[in-house]
Amino acid sequence: MKLPDKKLIMLLWLPSIFYIVIFFTHTFFSPFLAVNLIAGGVLLLLIANLVFRNIIISKILGIVFLLGSLYFLLALLDDVFDGEASIGYLFGGFIILFSIAMSVLLMVGYDKKLSY
Repeated sequence: MKLPDKKLIMLLWLPSIFYIVIFFTHTFFSPFLAVNLIAGGVLLLLIANLVFRNIIISKILGIVFLLGSLYFLLALLDDVFDGEASIGYLFGGFIILFSIAMSVLLMVGYDKKLSY
């Protein structure tokens, strides 16, 4: 049995699994039906993208996640500069920065040369 390449795992699996876990926990813990439906739709897109490796969907999802992460980073920095931040914001900042890195990997990771 041949093990997957490290480049394949880093570029294809890691960003998709990260966002699948994020959207699954959000769907599971959110009490709002509309938010659950939207998050569930994005979750299905991520799973389909992981299975079918569609370049267009991965770039669109990567751009949307990057813009969302940058928006949340600006909101976090606004609270820090206003003096409203606590030590818990540090964890949120790490998650946002990791999300930015994963969205970039999601955009550039899917290439026709990579195979399973």
